[in-house]
Amino acid sequence: MGKAIVFVGQLVLLALVSFGLHFLLHSLTKKLPLWDTAYMDIWQVYVLQLLMSIVIIFAVVGIGNSMPQNLGYVFLGFLTLKVAVSYFVINPVLESGTDNDFFKYNFLVVFFLFMMFDVYVTYRILNQTYSPKKN
Repeated sequence: MGKAIVFVGQLVLLALVSFGLHFLLHSLTKKLPLWDTAYMDIWQVYVLQLLMSIVIIFAVVGIGNSMPQNLGYVFLGFLTLKVAVSYFVINPVLESGTDNDFFKYNFLVVFFLFMMFDVYVTYRILNQTYSPKKN
């Protein structure tokens, strides 16, 4: 459980820093008003991805402790679930005839940022689980 809290703390720090940089970049490039017409606000995209990544962290740490041989399957299952939820959230934008490339690309950037952190957590748990014990 302690590992999960550490990973969640790192994730929250990553989310806050990247949200701040994302917001600053859009402020400096004067693209911030484009979020007024977007399907979701920028903070909602970050919160959605943050919550799904927290679920993945707890699942990966829990399975890594109890059944490490199945960790890859669990990670792939939760990652597939995360992709499906993200698709259902962005599906109305994809089906609309309007040109919402601004929102699509920003959603994709945030999705990949959090997915890379999920992969990082799984990699760390796998290395801790199967690393040789030092005497």
